[in-house]
Amino acid sequence: MSLTVSEIARAMESVAPLSLAEPWDRPGLQLGDPRARVRTVLVALDPSPAAVAAALSQKAELLLTHHPLFLEPLACIDLSTPLGRKIHDLLTAGVAVYCAHTNLDRAVGGVNDRLAAKLGLVEVEPLPEPGKDGPSLGRVGRLPDPMPLAEFAREAAGRLSAPTARVVGDPLRRVARVAVCGGSGASLWRAAQAAGAQVLVTGDVRHHAALDAREAGMALVDVGHAVGERSAVEALAEAVQAVPQGEQGGVKVVVLEEDEPWSPVRT
Repeated sequence: MSLTVSEIARAMESVAPLSLAEPWDRPGLQLGDPRARVRTVLVALDPSPAAVAAALSQKAELLLTHHPLFLEPLACIDLSTPLGRKIHDLLTAGVAVYCAHTNLDRAVGGVNDRLAAKLGLVEVEPLPEPGKDGPSLGRVGRLPDPMPLAEFAREAAGRLSAPTARVVGDPLRRVARVAVCGGSGASLWRAAQAAGAQVLVTGDVRHHAALDAREAGMALVDVGHAVGERSAVEALAEAVQAVPQGEQGGVKVVVLEEDEPWSPVRT
């Protein structure tokens, strides 16, 4: 006997409790039968068409992702839309969908702890967020050896296998304390600055956030959304592999590697 969807869900929630999620988020089982048996799990960052196709080709019973299949309540399931087609294909093939999103970002050993570790930070601690109670989303730590911002940005991109990185701030400014938030965390730059960080590593930095941070003397390194959250896929896969299965037989875990949807163009 294999594990059920609900048993795997419980394992996920022991690692990343649903209570850690942002109020707007919709983590957990989004599609499928919690009683269904699972022999193969397809793990991906997004429930993208490529991930759905891979789940079907692998004959997976569960698609486990970081980003949700849907965030808003569905008014209808229109099969002429990309989302409608994905829902149809998944249900027809008997593939359940479970996601661990901002709860995994916040979790101990989750996305942001792993991001800080990949950047080589030491003395890592939760990033205080003024006005918010409970576990923090970001992390802040110290570089073993301070370095100029430009050098740090190059090293960060290399450690994260980022094809490119955008930098806000004086390239010669010395960086010793670093804050991190995988995904879209530019809104945390003020909290990072208040915590003594000289730079925040994140993704999806918008124009006005970059201007505001620069004017306040805060540096930003934008490595991209997916690059900063690749460790989510690692965490999800490890959580499934850690589920005690005894004589029930092992669950096969297949990881889909996907890059940023952007492609840098050389001029």
